[in-house]
Amino acid sequence: MCKDGKACYARNVMANQPDFKAQRYLLEELLAEHGHLSIFYPKFHCELDYIENFWAVVKRHTRDNCDYTFPGLCNVVPRALTDVLVVEIHWYVRRAFRYMDVYRIGLTGKVGEFAVKKYRSH
Repeated sequence: MCKDGKACYARNVMANQPDFKAQRYLLEELLAEHGHLSIFYPKFHCELDYIENFWAVVKRHTRDNCDYTFPGLCNVVPRALTDVLVVEIHWYVRRAFRYMDVYRIGLTGKVGEFAVKKYRSH
C-alpha cells in the first residue's frame, strides 16, 4: 500500500517484471566479480545467523567485566572477542542449521521451537 492508502500498481507491475526479479543487489554483483558467494538471510530471523549468538556472548562478557570507561572497553573488548571458544561457535552454527532444517520442512512457531530443542542431539 502507498502512503495514501491506495495500492501502488506501478510498483507492483515493475517489481514483477522478469528483468527486475533477475536483478541482483550491487553488493552481490561486486562479490561475484571477485569470485565470492553471498548469502542473505531473511529479515527478522536472527536465529538463522549464528554470528548474532557470538555477539551476544561477547557483549555479555564485556558488560560483566568492564568498568564502563573508554580505556576499560579498550582492554575488555579484545579479550571478549578471543574468549569465545571455537566449540561454542560450532554450537551456534549447529543451532542455526537446526532452525534452517525446521523452516525448510515448514514448521513454525511453537512446533518449530519444539523440533529445534527436541532434536539437538541428532
